[in-house]
Amino acid sequence: MMEWLRTWFAPGPIFLWACPALLLLIPIVWLRSRSTKRPRVMYSSAMLTLGIGNSWVIRTRWILPLLRSLAIIAFIIALARPQSGGEYRDSSEGIAIQMVLDKSGSMATDDFMVNGHQVRRIDAVKKVFEDFVLGKGKLQGREGDLVGLTTFAMLADTPCPLTLDHGGLIDLARQTDIPGWVDGRQVRQSQEAGYTALGDAIALATDVLRRAGEQAQIGVPGAEAAKSRVMILLTDGADNPPPIPNSEPIKPVEAAKVAATLGIKIYTIGAAGDVPSSQQRGLFAMARMGFDPGAEVLLKEVAATTGGKYFRATDGNSLTKIYDEIDRLERRKTGEREFHDNVAASRTAMLAGLGLLFGELMLANTRYRRIP
Repeated sequence: MMEWLRTWFAPGPIFLWACPALLLLIPIVWLRSRSTKRPRVMYSSAMLTLGIGNSWVIRTRWILPLLRSLAIIAFIIALARPQSGGEYRDSSEGIAIQMVLDKSGSMATDDFMVNGHQVRRIDAVKKVFEDFVLGKGKLQGREGDLVGLTTFAMLADTPCPLTLDHGGLIDLARQTDIPGWVDGRQVRQSQEAGYTALGDAIALATDVLRRAGEQAQIGVPGAEAAKSRVMILLTDGADNPPPIPNSEPIKPVEAAKVAATLGIKIYTIGAAGDVPSSQQRGLFAMARMGFDPGAEVLLKEVAATTGGKYFRATDGNSLTKIYDEIDRLERRKTGEREFHDNVAASRTAMLAGLGLLFGELMLANTRYRRIP
């Protein structure tokens, strides 16, 4: 019996013990009210009323305490928060996407056209990535997806782990720039910008997606989307890790094999525009690099290892088309989740109690009113 009560009432049936207590109090209150002396009106003779029987109003006055008792019982049931037992299913779509963005020095090459303006590669990528996450034009947006950001040059870093806070993610993406650059302007030369630790970046993003997948498997709230995991890797060059004494850098293909064993799919994008880059002069002028021919072979192999796909981006429109294709390819169900509606029944009990109490007050002050 107690198990049944716990199933249908939350947080527990403790409030329901007030019902039998109320049923015991009703006769006590009624007997006390009968014995209580009421105000009387002195009259010379009651002989004229001897033949008059009780009216239906007097005979049905028990309705008033009954209504109040039922109202109190309804309030007690509402406090017990009954569950209606109705279930609904949420089959919203969602996956986990880790964006892996190259921010090495070559990404400063301004050979991309976006909205009629010639911009740096990294700026074009950040703009399309923002549209991909929030939704704009052909891109539907990734509402319900866990999206994160990993960047790499000499070192790999994760400025934003997987999150549903897409606004915060985009703010961090906008702040991301090439080492030595601030707000789109080069202020110093940085050794960090001269390297492209591609293997480290894949390994770091794989670890982020792995941990999110483990959380999804054990049912951590908010991690459901990580049951399906995708990595989008964008770079304009081949693997060029910094030399570290007594250490062997991670090979991109080897890192991709680890991702494949975890069920992580990698989409790779080779980004190099087809617009002639403007020539810069001055103290901080840097050599502009085209797309490394060997990088395409490597990116194709990385994508193929995980069952993903390789894309080539040459301008803003092609980037948008690439993200649109990925957007359509990666739409999955997170699975059906069942919920108990524990609000409707409680609301019904509360409204019933208010209605009964209002009815008792109306009758007590109209047809059943006593004078004095």
